Amino acid sequence: MRLGLFFPKKTTNFNKAAASHWIRVLQMEKYYKELGIEVYINKPFKTYDFAIFFRKPKPKYYRFMQYLRFISRNIYFDTCINIFDEHEEINSKRLEAAHKIAAICDGIICASDKIADKAAPHAKSVFVMDDPVDFEHFNKVKEKINFDNPIFGWSGVPHKAIYLNKYKEVIDGRTRLITKDYVKDVPLEFKYEFIDWDYNSFPEALLKCDIGFLPRDIDEAYNSGHSSHKALVFASLGIPVIANKIPSYVKLAGYYNGIVFLEDFNDDVEACINELKKRDPDISRLKDYYSCENQASRMLDYLTSRIRCCS
Repeated sequence: MRLGLFFPKKTTNFNKAAASHWIRVLQMEKYYKELGIEVYINKPFKTYDFAIFFRKPKPKYYRFMQYLRFISRNIYFDTCINIFDEHEEINSKRLEAAHKIAAICDGIICASDKIADKAAPHAKSVFVMDDPVDFEHFNKVKEKINFDNPIFGWSGVPHKAIYLNKYKEVIDGRTRLITKDYVKDVPLEFKYEFIDWDYNSFPEALLKCDIGFLPRDIDEAYNSGHSSHKALVFASLGIPVIANKIPSYVKLAGYYNGIVFLEDFNDDVEACINELKKRDPDISRLKDYYSCENQASRMLDYLTSRIRCCS
């Protein structure tokens, strides 16, 4: 089987790639190859059994999907966001492109079940590939958690940290923000330590935190479909997590007992911490499901089933 993976920015450098590209493409390459798949990244002058284009719907990417139709037996669009409702990432032009892309491709691959629910009415086929973790890279477990005076950890795009202000009295002076760029022009109302995001040192940066603190507005259309990755990277190292009930985080909780939700404790962070003290943050079930190996195997099963279905 020959698989072509395509995304807009031509790089294989994890530090220069968009998060969804290194999560869903770059770190997956070797695991697809271990299954005997011939894999190429951003090589448009070959022919493929399957071609997958990643991330956002734009008119120019629809035109590229039309080209992939000529060089591949089956084509798919992979999305880490809900592309069928307008929100901060999807305007009317992108929404129109999303419908055209859904019509031309053989299926849409989604980073969460919530995204899949939105895509299902518009797609020929839908498959959920949860964001995977490379446990050869995330290969340690937090040995001791300081619940009495925890360091809260948060990682993401700098401007998203603004939502942490809601909890400024609790997290002030004991928070680490791990981001790609310094948190400038973001009016944060609490003291924090900045850690520059780097793929190679990312696990070590996370291990400097006692609790992943990931509040988010779940009523917003963009946030509600978010993948589990923000919480998953903490959980994969055995670090407890406090978050809101994003559907993908609720799914993660089925594999990892070390996550609690603010909604269940009346938005009381201290109550969440007291509950986490009672939990066993064992990662064995999480590791079985969210590993790159398992997600690659699931993807292969889906693709081969579709080629039989569509042949």
